[in-house]
Amino acid sequence: MRFFDILQAQLRAHENNQAYAVVTIAETAGKTTRTSGKMLVFENGETLGTVGGGSIELLAIRDAKKAIETGVGGLFRYDMDNAGAATGAHCGGAMQVLIEVVGKRPTLVMCGAGHVGVALMPVAKTVGFEVILVDARPAELIANAIALADKFYPVKDHEEDIKNLEIAPGAYYVVSGPNHDTDGAQLAGVLTKQGAYVGMIGGAPKINGIFKRLLAKGYTQEELDKVYTPVGLDVSNERPGEIAISIMAEILMVKNGKGRPANV
Repeated sequence: MRFFDILQAQLRAHENNQAYAVVTIAETAGKTTRTSGKMLVFENGETLGTVGGGSIELLAIRDAKKAIETGVGGLFRYDMDNAGAATGAHCGGAMQVLIEVVGKRPTLVMCGAGHVGVALMPVAKTVGFEVILVDARPAELIANAIALADKFYPVKDHEEDIKNLEIAPGAYYVVSGPNHDTDGAQLAGVLTKQGAYVGMIGGAPKINGIFKRLLAKGYTQEELDKVYTPVGLDVSNERPGEIAISIMAEILMVKNGKGRPANV
């Protein structure tokens, strides 16, 4: 396995927002199958590369998977006789490996490629977010916005198509469509997802009207109370760039456990 292959696999994992662990031989003593080596371990247990095979590698894979789950890596030392006792293979020697976890990036789902969305997406990427753009307009009309996103999901029926998007729980959603009807449909779809944050741009008359329509459709007040609106911290003027920073600041407060409650 070439080192370049490992780097390519890491790049693919980053592009796919896939968590993984890097297992590197840090030190060996006595008789070991390898004195150097590197291995990637993915959430599903798949591996690439090797740290020598056998009982040591099985234990390293086990500990790497646990590290991915907890987000905490570290140095792990394996005595080959003790490791072999668990697997029936006795080799002698000892190995210490460094397990480094590369977690998934948090995901921002930008519903609408308007001025604020275009300003917000690069800000989100700057602080390590994966950015997904959702919009119904033809791709050629929003090419600049699509270029800013990691993924673009074109939709036709905002509510139903957003409901059906395969987005992992815990994403951060910002609703900023071109009109009230679009915003209402987007919000209806977003409320069916297990988002960590839902924010919607707009003043009180717009928000109240959309909420009234959603209540009539069967959404609950409890669900609507989880929507952050007015969106963003109250630190910006009306310029898209400042609004984008205020929204990202609010998202980071929620992400880091310091956020204000929604609708406060």
